[in-house]
Amino acid sequence: MNYNFSKNNNTKIEIAFDVDTGKVGTKIGEVPIYHMDDLDKVVVEEGIQVAILTVPSAVAQPITDRLVQANIKGILNFTPARLNVPPSIRIHHIDLAIELQSLIYFLKHYPTDSGTTESAEK
Repeated sequence: MNYNFSKNNNTKIEIAFDVDTGKVGTKIGEVPIYHMDDLDKVVVEEGIQVAILTVPSAVAQPITDRLVQANIKGILNFTPARLNVPPSIRIHHIDLAIELQSLIYFLKHYPTDSGTTESAEK
């Protein structure tokens, strides 16, 4: 929520959603937190075009379906779930496990002169 998008001033996180009632109604930085029950309504009202999906895999598809119904245009998917969406929706999948494995692979096979890979593998 506090990610610094200052290199590209027209990109910022506008709103967030959570099921934790202790977070709902608060702000993280300048970002207001709404309840997941209000997802569809708030996304439409605010004209949100892109969503960052960071939910448990078990609910990723149902939440994606709600985002599609709310006219979202793109999803940055941080869940391991492979989502089904209409062809008009752009999805970018970010799998942190694969990214970490890739980094470790390159550290092992293409080491730099000044570093070791031991701490990356632990």
